[in-house]
Amino acid sequence: MPKPHSREHLPITPTLNEFIHQTDQPVTVALDPNASRKFKTVSLPLNEYEYQWLIEACQKTGRSEKNFIRYAMMRYAEDVLK
Repeated sequence: MPKPHSREHLPITPTLNEFIHQTDQPVTVALDPNASRKFKTVSLPLNEYEYQWLIEACQKTGRSEKNFIRYAMMRYAEDVLK
């Protein structure tokens, strides 16, 4: 036979308004620029012309394709955001 549970042990739940106001607070997270790259993946379709430019630039700079795209994106983002 199951034992009846008392309400004394149940956690107190906030009201809906209290819950909403708790979630309205901005969450600030310090992002690590050297964190592992498992957060998000972007598939970038290229045509043959664009891919040839990428390959030539990678050979000239000694960077991998992913590293070159990542580096170019960060450089451009710095220019745009600052």
